[in-house]
Amino acid sequence: MKKVAISIHATKDFDPNVLNGITGHDLIHVDVMDGKFVKTENLNLIVFQELKTNYKLPILAHMMVTEPQIYIERIIKHVDFYVFHFESEGNKSNIIKLIKKNGKKVGIALNPETPVKSVLPFLNELDVVLIMSVNPGWSGQTFLPNSIFKVNELARYKTIYNFEIDIDGGINLENARKLAKVDILSSSSTILKSENPTLTIQKLKYSK
Repeated sequence: MKKVAISIHATKDFDPNVLNGITGHDLIHVDVMDGKFVKTENLNLIVFQELKTNYKLPILAHMMVTEPQIYIERIIKHVDFYVFHFESEGNKSNIIKLIKKNGKKVGIALNPETPVKSVLPFLNELDVVLIMSVNPGWSGQTFLPNSIFKVNELARYKTIYNFEIDIDGGINLENARKLAKVDILSSSSTILKSENPTLTIQKLKYSK
């Protein structure tokens, strides 16, 4: 059984009640964008405090930002996972140490064009590796099939290191069945736009 994260954005008009009535998911995945790393800007960091107040589930901050280290102090007490991009700036080992110093789980995300080998030097320090299955920036994009091969390549290292594989972008009931080696499916549109989000979550969790 896979874990499912509902993916939402840290928008200015964020509605903290957006997940009310939905059950069965394991995490809340929040996309933060600085308008530099990607063109879109979603930087309403108050979202994390609102989510932590309203929901009991673990919160994963997905930082699509150029300088991930400058946001750590501002949100770290309201999140459980802090995931930054390999392609971002800053010393990755120092960022990882700062997150862990705050007692939180840490992850690195890989853009579609970034090979799995890039993250290998950090696997012994990571709790999660997030494979982007679309180009980062907005919801509703089409799943990139090559992501399946990246997941399978990364999964080989789970016999050595203790980390989870998350995948984010274009996830639906069809491609979820092809992602047997994924631990976490992060999905936005497929869940939130479905007639029965709770049922859709269950279908994703048991997809095979």
